[in-house]
Amino acid sequence: MRLTHAPMRPETPPVLLTAFNRTDTLEGVLRRLAPLAPRRLYVACDGPRASVAGEGDRVQAVRDMLRNPPWTCEVRERFLESNQGCGRAMSGAISWFFEHEERGVVLEDDCEPAPDFLPFCAEVLERHASDERVMSVLGTRHARERPEQRESYSYSRLFTPAGWASWRRAWQRYRFDISGWRAEFGPKGLASRGLGGPSVAGWSRKFDWPASHGANAPAWAFQFTYAHFLHDGVCVLPRTNLITNTGFGENATHTAKGSPWANMPCGKIGFPLVHPASIEVDAYADRMRERFQLNHRPWLEKKYWHVRKNLGLVSLRQARGW
Repeated sequence: MRLTHAPMRPETPPVLLTAFNRTDTLEGVLRRLAPLAPRRLYVACDGPRASVAGEGDRVQAVRDMLRNPPWTCEVRERFLESNQGCGRAMSGAISWFFEHEERGVVLEDDCEPAPDFLPFCAEVLERHASDERVMSVLGTRHARERPEQRESYSYSRLFTPAGWASWRRAWQRYRFDISGWRAEFGPKGLASRGLGGPSVAGWSRKFDWPASHGANAPAWAFQFTYAHFLHDGVCVLPRTNLITNTGFGENATHTAKGSPWANMPCGKIGFPLVHPASIEVDAYADRMRERFQLNHRPWLEKKYWHVRKNLGLVSLRQARGW
């Protein structure tokens, strides 16, 4: 009798965990990571704002938690003395992470991973390690699941920063200052990637925002989305959602208002993974996210949708397009 063995899964990838001044959401992320016990944990925290009373104490409490995760691992820290803001602090932390690691997972203090997320990232990072077109692995799925989808994941053009993984080779394409994006690529470049008119207009507005601030941009993630478009890159998109964002609320930096995308349920990806036969953009998933999460619609339809939501005429499932 011949014995067969299931192939060994790749080692849990190193994790960069970024935080600022919220211990409540950070506690949830650490609790989710503990059973997965990544051997190398990189932690980063921006400095407190001098203008905000009592923030120094809250930031210190966060740093104490980051230094003492609830599992045994190697911890490397990047704690800033002064406040650089979300844009510079986050992009600097990610660059620091990929200076030390060839690949890894990036989590913020409000992105709770499902149990399958890190094992999923480990296998997909290994499989696509040398494929230059694949630039990131996503954990958040905004599009409705498709029961008929047999593969464990598909591919998207649309990067999202809520729980993701990547490689040093992809992050080397990142630029914080994209003030010249219109001259370099512009709306015509977006249209050449197969985007429709409302989508081209929507992404142009999103890129114009950090571009208008140049080296002082208050955000970092739109610039990595731009790098995906510029280099015709794609993201790995899981069949089911694998990240729960718990950070919407009054203490959030950019998500102070409530959102239908807060606290989304997570699923199970299932192992062994079923890999797609080829790299093709999932037009259905991208279209769903464009319409419902990003609201890239014709002007009149967008206004109609806003009015319905403001009047409370849209259910949670309708708001998500589910």
